[in-house]
Amino acid sequence: MPRDHTGSGSDLSRRQYAQVLAGLGAAGLAGCPSGSGGDTPTDGGGGDPTDTDSGDGGDGGSTPTDTESGGSETATDRQAVTDTIRVAANNSPDVFDLNPWTPQDNTTGDRFIFELNGLNNVHIPDNGYSGTTVPTPHKPDHEEVEVMTWIEDWSVEEPYDWRQTYDDRASFWNGDPYDAPTLVQHNHTAWFFNGNKYTEGSTFNEEAEEQWVRHGWYDKGSVPDQEPNPVARPILEDTATGLLFNYPMHPDFTEPYLERYQDASSSDQVSQVSDDVGSDRISLQRLQENGWGSGMYVLESMDDVGSESMVLRKDDDHPNAGHTNVEKLEVYWADTSRRQTLASNGSLDMNSGAVTPNSDFSREMLPDHAQELSRWLNATLGTQWLMNWHNEHLQRLWVRRALIEAVDWNAVVANGWGPETGITTSYDTFLMDSENESTFSEEFLDSLHTYSREQNLENANQYMRNAGYSKQGGQWVDPNGNTASIDLMAQSGNTSYVQGSQTIRANLANWGFGVNLSTQGFSTWSNNLNPEGDGLNFDTSLFWSDTDTIFGKYNDRGAWWGEALLGGSPTAGSVFRLTEDDDRDTQNKPVHVELPEEVGSIEAPDEAGINPDLENGREVDMFEVVQEIRQPGNSEERVLELYRTCAQYYNFYLPDFVFAQSLTGVWGNVRDFDWPGPDQQALDYARNTSVATGTIMTGLTQASTDTEFEPPE
Repeated sequence: MPRDHTGSGSDLSRRQYAQVLAGLGAAGLAGCPSGSGGDTPTDGGGGDPTDTDSGDGGDGGSTPTDTESGGSETATDRQAVTDTIRVAANNSPDVFDLNPWTPQDNTTGDRFIFELNGLNNVHIPDNGYSGTTVPTPHKPDHEEVEVMTWIEDWSVEEPYDWRQTYDDRASFWNGDPYDAPTLVQHNHTAWFFNGNKYTEGSTFNEEAEEQWVRHGWYDKGSVPDQEPNPVARPILEDTATGLLFNYPMHPDFTEPYLERYQDASSSDQVSQVSDDVGSDRISLQRLQENGWGSGMYVLESMDDVGSESMVLRKDDDHPNAGHTNVEKLEVYWADTSRRQTLASNGSLDMNSGAVTPNSDFSREMLPDHAQELSRWLNATLGTQWLMNWHNEHLQRLWVRRALIEAVDWNAVVANGWGPETGITTSYDTFLMDSENESTFSEEFLDSLHTYSREQNLENANQYMRNAGYSKQGGQWVDPNGNTASIDLMAQSGNTSYVQGSQTIRANLANWGFGVNLSTQGFSTWSNNLNPEGDGLNFDTSLFWSDTDTIFGKYNDRGAWWGEALLGGSPTAGSVFRLTEDDDRDTQNKPVHVELPEEVGSIEAPDEAGINPDLENGREVDMFEVVQEIRQPGNSEERVLELYRTCAQYYNFYLPDFVFAQSLTGVWGNVRDFDWPGPDQQALDYARNTSVATGTIMTGLTQASTDTEFEPPE
């Protein structure tokens, strides 16, 4: 995938680098980790430390001696003030169910009882695998540690094949190997569960090539009714390096069902097996009795499970166990409200989330010893305003542009997320700023049009007049005399979405454009966004922008859970993918379009509709563009040209509006634990974006030997 084309040779973009430093500076103001005294040297770039003199772990600056050279007691010999780190999971033991195929997801907390697949870097889209070395200046006895994760290595062979190699030290709690056949058997069960047995041309494209090597491939067209699906190297690499696949259930659970699926001779029999799989609960007791978990912390006895929490105990034989002096992991059962109560009374030792006035965990609600450890800009996660082009007003190019200009997006972010947990984007390309600046040249980004982030009513009014609208009695009306109004749908359980939507409504209503704001529970909200069935039942809504690859965003996909540049097909059997015969996608956006010859031009005819005829335009088939991005054999420059076309399509047509990118962080107990400084690499790594989980499961936690700490300012 194209990286930084500025010649700097750095994977960190210019603005992203500055934002990381700004985030670190903000985090540093929140309070120093125990024993740091505020004097920790930094390298200013968030990478490997240039000086580890601060690694005293809170022991007053004394240098630990080396036991191998016959010295006296070391930091790990000295008594730690605690042997337990406490976290929270939104679950309870009476409903906990590890089975991934049940109708209800009651697996929360599972990330603490399964091996790390790998580690993702929170600053840049990069991953770490088994053998990753992490500097640990906060640990008196370890200047650095080598982390074990399940994935050890990967490789690809364009245009179909990819492989993952697993660390042969991985095992279930009962000692059985946590290997490639285990994952392949799990995925084969899932393939049958998803109804593929009697789907023509559908094949299960995985095998355990060796005990610790999984081989997968995209459709090669080697069976009847299967079309070949060759893909570009970045797509293969994304699959091979991916960390978000489900951890495998133990073969004792999946094997009986896999055999029944294979023996089934009718779709009814397949359905019966699926019903049985879905109703087969893996409770905590079943998990513990069979030893079906994995990873460094083990549920040894059901006596360690109570109504308030469960306690997992460190397996000293695990490769990561020697990194930490924290013997136990206590998981409190807590919904959002209870988690806040536990946090405020000091019962939690680590939690993902920034400590800001508008966040779930403000400085006022946390005890002094719970302090923010680090804050950073998420490289791929943000928020967008979805616009459904089936609405008669939103079909109009100039109206969409006018609506954006009429809203103060800085206020939307401040009121919804708070000034310290979200910032507005700088470019209008459908991507986050870090993605833009690590992909496109500065010259190209500067040539694009930028829509106002502050309210610009002069532009908004002109754009509405361009659309043929006029104001009557303080309200905008369309060329046919209809009052301009839209519905705005917000997810009720997300206060940021609700408060941000309220700001949008207030701005537009004061300007003379009607907005009917409704809040809906997650299930209703997501169903209304779903293009299947009776979905797409909305005009506008706030929604996440979180596809973690550029080719994933510049794609056609009609899935409600991940918005792409184009939606799926309104005519094909599946709504999820466009076809070459579609002129519009499921959201009524045009596929065959004209783009201005001049990048950044927004010139268009008055009363421009869905597909304006441009005076100086070039015809582009956007379906062909997003398909070619995925095809093998393209040069880096050709891929970049395709990316630029997608960026210009978004910049001109403004199908939706990506306006915010997320800042997040992690906080911890600095009284009982020593943590790396916010500039140190040890806090860069997360498990599925959770730094708390990643830090604990790698053994990067360190219980202190004193209780001194700097109170927050």
